[in-house]
Amino acid sequence: MAYFEFPHTRTYEGDLGWIIKNLSEVAAITKHLEEEFAKIVILTQEQIQSMIDAAIADNNLVIAQQLIDLKNQITTEYKGYVTAQINTLTIYIDNQDSYYNGLAQSYAATAETNAKNYTDSQVLNYTMMVNPITGEYEDVRNVVEDVVQYFHTENALTASEYDALDLTASAYDAYDLTAYDYDFNGKIRLV
Repeated sequence: MAYFEFPHTRTYEGDLGWIIKNLSEVAAITKHLEEEFAKIVILTQEQIQSMIDAAIADNNLVIAQQLIDLKNQITTEYKGYVTAQINTLTIYIDNQDSYYNGLAQSYAATAETNAKNYTDSQVLNYTMMVNPITGEYEDVRNVVEDVVQYFHTENALTASEYDALDLTASAYDAYDLTAYDYDFNGKIRLV
């Protein structure tokens, strides 16, 4: 393949202007190439080694900074991960405290109810008596209530009425009341 294509197929018919124009362009390209080749510096082995050492030092600085950045990123992510795990664990522990507190409260309430029921069933056997009012074998609490109701009179003194008297112990003792008198005639006797 030729560098130049002539506008005519027969070289004797060639155009001299065209040839001069192309030769001028080739001369300009050649001059440009010579200028560029003149800029090429022949480096010595020491200069090449110095350039390599400078590039390695620059790269080492870049790599060192990237390692610092990576360490900081990993540290930040690790701290975030640890903090999240601690928060999750704290919530779990708080929930466990609440759960076991509720469980303990429930257990205590059940144990108290069971103890009361057991005590009531056991004590009931020892607190039964014949009710003198009804003649039935009953819980002593019912018997006491029936007896009080039976013997309650309009002259019995209530606690509020006694408090209103504002008696000292000496003043009360001075009345020299029996338990029966106090219970059934307190309103009359303590005036």
